[in-house]
Amino acid sequence: MPPIIRSTLSLLAAATTLLAVPAQAATVLITGTNRGIGLEFVRQYAEAGWTVIGTARNPAKATELQALAAKHANLSIETLDVADPALIEALAARLGGRPIDVLINNAGTLGDVPKQTIGALDQAEFEQVMAANTFGALKLSETLKPNLLAGQQKKVFAMTSGLGSSEMTANFGGFYAYRMSKAALNIGFRALAADWRGEGIMAGIIAPGMVETALLRASGFRGRGITTEESVTGMRKVIDTMTLESNGKALNYNGSPIPW
Repeated sequence: MPPIIRSTLSLLAAATTLLAVPAQAATVLITGTNRGIGLEFVRQYAEAGWTVIGTARNPAKATELQALAAKHANLSIETLDVADPALIEALAARLGGRPIDVLINNAGTLGDVPKQTIGALDQAEFEQVMAANTFGALKLSETLKPNLLAGQQKKVFAMTSGLGSSEMTANFGGFYAYRMSKAALNIGFRALAADWRGEGIMAGIIAPGMVETALLRASGFRGRGITTEESVTGMRKVIDTMTLESNGKALNYNGSPIPW
């Protein structure tokens, strides 16, 4: 057999071997997945074939999440309260150096609305909301930085809200602890994007829109929001298209910018 034919056949055989090896599934870690938006993130990523790590404060009581885990072998569940730094460190220890492509800081709390109203401000309530919504997301991202660096996509997201926009706040007040926690989250992740850009890690700020969830109902909103499916489908597109040039911007689920 002529050498050129042997060489061509060898290349074809090597290419066939490479094609036969399945590409490694990307890994996403999502916090606050026992219900609502977090649960929908888990469902969509699991069905898309990603390796999914979902966290909840009490996985034993997260019946819908457990049902998804029973259905999808690519989904695992971890215990985590983002307001507890010790539990963040424990999660990192369990994960070891496992690569994470996308980290979605979805966990958060609206808090007790009456206790964050002028005339009845409660310091303990304020600190709890800030711990869960702001410090927890930043601390988890810091702690899992080695995992992000080991991943291929290197993306971390903070879940913000239009209530954290100073421009939109001009329309109505209230929700002081929640609003301030989201405004602080925005500026924190914008700084994180600047700090980590040189290392190739993208930090994004994303809002789910007005979604039909228990949190929306607890806020006293009387209109009708979009479905969790619509919200998460849109946010996944924003996540997929984020680049090092576009990260650090606050975007809505439909890709539109959120005014500061």
